[in-house]
Amino acid sequence: MGNERRFSAINTKIRVMRSRFLKDDDYIILMEREKVEDQIKYLKENTVYGEHLQDMETLDDIQHVELQLDRFLVMQFKKIVKYFSDDYEKLFKALMFRYETEDLKLYLRALARGEDLEKSVKISVVRSTYYSFSYDKIKTAKSLDDFIEKLKGTKFYDVLYPYRHEAYSKLLFYMEMNLDRLYFSHLSEAAQKLSRRDREIFNELLGENIDLLNIEWIYRGLKFYSLLPEELINYTLPNGRYFEYKDLKDLCYGDIEHLKEVVSGTKYKELVNEDRDIDLYMEIRIQRHLYDKFKNSFTRGKLDISISIAYIHLLEFEIRDIISILEAKKYGLSYFETKDYLVRTIKGSGE
Repeated sequence: MGNERRFSAINTKIRVMRSRFLKDDDYIILMEREKVEDQIKYLKENTVYGEHLQDMETLDDIQHVELQLDRFLVMQFKKIVKYFSDDYEKLFKALMFRYETEDLKLYLRALARGEDLEKSVKISVVRSTYYSFSYDKIKTAKSLDDFIEKLKGTKFYDVLYPYRHEAYSKLLFYMEMNLDRLYFSHLSEAAQKLSRRDREIFNELLGENIDLLNIEWIYRGLKFYSLLPEELINYTLPNGRYFEYKDLKDLCYGDIEHLKEVVSGTKYKELVNEDRDIDLYMEIRIQRHLYDKFKNSFTRGKLDISISIAYIHLLEFEIRDIISILEAKKYGLSYFETKDYLVRTIKGSGE
């Protein structure tokens, strides 16, 4: 099927869906509300998310809002997938695979803290329909060994099993990186079956994401885990856009100052901007870079895959921002403090 026929209907639909996103004014109004209850009431009465929040008995339950917004995301995802078939459908299902890996990370962190999985699980209940493993089985796990054994027979078992007896100081780092490697490998494989043009578009977006994650992982490994260079390079992701293996190896065999110097000379220089705490702001800077990339991709997109891919990610970022705004109000952050933690840059004044 040619791209013109494939994307003419879906792109029109997605542009309409995108037009219902929050505007800057909505962000400002939310941040200026005095209480969490007022913020949620605004979401219910004035945004596309309202119909999913109508059953709330109390207007201060952020966890319930997160659950419902995640449900909304899954619904939008399903609307897009139905327009595709063959290898394109497989790609979008591969994108959905990220929810599995991210939820497994949540479970692993909960286990590391000694929490009961049945009590600590939040939004994953919505996603569990798409799991390739049994949610009902793993949620009863009482230890890390038990958790991994309950994944036996899935693609995750071989990835996690070798690290089950690692010291907790490094265990999560190892396991999370291996889950990410599995996801990106799965995604790269699915992308190779797209048309040449769509493959190029997707690989460009994916490549920058990989670059950013590699920089973050090497930085964390050097600063917080004192990993050996050989360990660091073994956990980097292949197929980055600008950072090739030799570049990553150079970073792994250097120190923090060398990494900052190298990255400062690239398009990712904002990640190591020392005007603000790098440790605190690196993650949000990565997300902002990707947000701008997807936003530009959506704007420039024609009859190709860029609009579909960008829409899903932009929606994820908006939902993340909404929850950040609610959490910031809960903990008493000011308007300007809240803006610092948002992915989207908002123009306008608050207090």
